[in-house]
Amino acid sequence: MRSIFNLFLVLMLLAFVGCNKHKTIPDRELAAIFHDAVVVNAYLSNETIRNDSLNIYEPIFEKYGYTTDDVRYTISSFLRRKSANLSDVVDEMIRLVEEEYDALELAVTKLDTIDNVARREARRTILLDTAVVVRTVRDSVKMFYEIPFEGAGHYTISTEYTLDTLDKSRGRRFSVRKMLGDSTTKQLYASMMHHYRPSKSTANIDISEKDAADIIALQINLNDFRHASARDRALYPKPKVTKMDIHSVKVEFTPTTEECVKELYDRELGIRILSDTMFFGKELLASGEGDDDDDDEGVGDDAGDEAEKDDSAEKADAITE
Repeated sequence: MRSIFNLFLVLMLLAFVGCNKHKTIPDRELAAIFHDAVVVNAYLSNETIRNDSLNIYEPIFEKYGYTTDDVRYTISSFLRRKSANLSDVVDEMIRLVEEEYDALELAVTKLDTIDNVARREARRTILLDTAVVVRTVRDSVKMFYEIPFEGAGHYTISTEYTLDTLDKSRGRRFSVRKMLGDSTTKQLYASMMHHYRPSKSTANIDISEKDAADIIALQINLNDFRHASARDRALYPKPKVTKMDIHSVKVEFTPTTEECVKELYDRELGIRILSDTMFFGKELLASGEGDDDDDDEGVGDDAGDEAEKDDSAEKADAITE
């Protein structure tokens, strides 16, 4: 609203300058000019450009076939005509702005809906492990997962577990790390694990196209002491054997929105430049015939030719008689 006020302030101040006889702009066209000017003001406010001159609106005036002097004259005429009401023009301008906003909002909603459907359809589970029991040192390998990297997108990594009441260690962590091409790893997520009750930890990780170029695998560790903080290592220097039930470990992957939409269109549209119907027709395809029936088609053609010859011979005999 501040940009609209500034616009009208500039127009009213300049309306008193150069009020020679010029064209009077109809109310509806003036409202359209105001609408375009408000849009320009909104853009300029984001770009921090000064908009205290009518010169920036001259292309808008020219679009409707008017000059700056025509706009000045039309606005000044509102002050002289009792039957004219500038508020009506403003109301029409606001209506145009709201109408355009509603149309854009609807378009964005449709696009968001398509994006959401595409992401939901493209989401897939790349790891699911359940009913893992850890009681001995040998079982510790069950708490570590290394999964192939699926590329850029969103990863939801969750685990449901219960640390047994006999488990006396502290500082246990659920962590997710990325393995790079040089075999080094970097932490993406970590959280402390809770004792004595069923618990759940979830990591939501977004990986961009740029970062994906260096990643070769993701590592999940449900008993991560290797990368514990100095404080944890000081408090728990000798972690005891883990006693834990892992109810589930699940990794879901959703590609980037662009890739999801592309996959959705490719699957739903199924457009091919050269389709079978172009060559054989719908009826022929429906009957199950096609390229394999070339010999049968040849026989049919020969029979048709013979029938045509017989008809021609009969007609010739009739003419001769």
